[in-house]
Amino acid sequence: MNKNSPLFDDEIDLIALFKIIWDGKIKIFFIIIISFLVGLGYNSQIPINYLNSLTINPSNDVELIKFANIQKLIKSNQSNRSNQSNQSNQSNQSNQSNQSNQSNLTKLINELEDYKELLLTIKNTKKIQENISKLNTEDQEIELFKYAKLLEIVKPKKNEQNYIINFTWHDPDEAKKILQETLNLTSKNLKRSIVLELSQLLEFEKKLLINKDLERLDYLKEQSAIAKELNIIDNQIDNVNLSQSSVSLNISTADIAYYLRGYKAIDKEIELIENRDHQNLKFIEQEINDFKNKEIEFVRYNVYLMDHNSLKDTKLILMIYILLGLIVGIFYVLISNAFKPKKLSKKTN
Repeated sequence: MNKNSPLFDDEIDLIALFKIIWDGKIKIFFIIIISFLVGLGYNSQIPINYLNSLTINPSNDVELIKFANIQKLIKSNQSNRSNQSNQSNQSNQSNQSNQSNQSNLTKLINELEDYKELLLTIKNTKKIQENISKLNTEDQEIELFKYAKLLEIVKPKKNEQNYIINFTWHDPDEAKKILQETLNLTSKNLKRSIVLELSQLLEFEKKLLINKDLERLDYLKEQSAIAKELNIIDNQIDNVNLSQSSVSLNISTADIAYYLRGYKAIDKEIELIENRDHQNLKFIEQEINDFKNKEIEFVRYNVYLMDHNSLKDTKLILMIYILLGLIVGIFYVLISNAFKPKKLSKKTN
């Protein structure tokens, strides 16, 4: 019997504990109500933020084909391609177009990741202007860069092409406007950088051709001077003795001294080079200008299909406060009950 008495005592204590809690249920209920109201007040003070998600797809804009063609024109001007390589390029044109579209999407994302366009757009919103208007320039920059954390770019998974832009903002409608203006500004800056890159490539190609022409002119002028000194007016190459088989097998007319063509032909070639206007480069320049003046859609998206999810979980907050009120209420009832005997003993004394 003595061995079982501790267990029996424990059972009695547990029952007594529940009885104390049950007797104090009204107090516990009121404490839960108070905690619920506190949680409700706290929830009302928390600003409502939304996670705004926008899907970005590669563009199929035909104007981007012109951009790819300009690149090909510049490259083809640098080196003459064989007919075989041209045929190969045509057969893979569709695949290259898809790669080019994906590349343009990647370029736009890279441009977006410097956050300049986003911060400039946010800076122009009314609320942000009011918040930073009293700050100096340096502090304004520091405050603005805090908003860069609100934008997250989710890269595509394997075998996917689409990027997802997540933007945390308190107003979904204003978030649409901010993202729309940010992407428009990003596209403009990307276009400007592409046009600048193409113009620089073309300018470099011009310099290479001009340098090549200058080198050729120096050589021709030297050959013309030699021909004039030897009084070689017309072509004399055919008069060179190449009848021996050992010579004819090893020497071509290209290896023969150029002045033998005569200064009349050489001077004419000099004149033509000096008057050369490089029409092919002018054509490429015109293509670049046309591309510059076109509206280009580097990526496809629709801000009206943007997803909005509230980051404020009201149910979770209230459940936590209700649970907290229950715990506090139980402890209050148990602690207050523990002091009752002491109060009774003081009265008896």
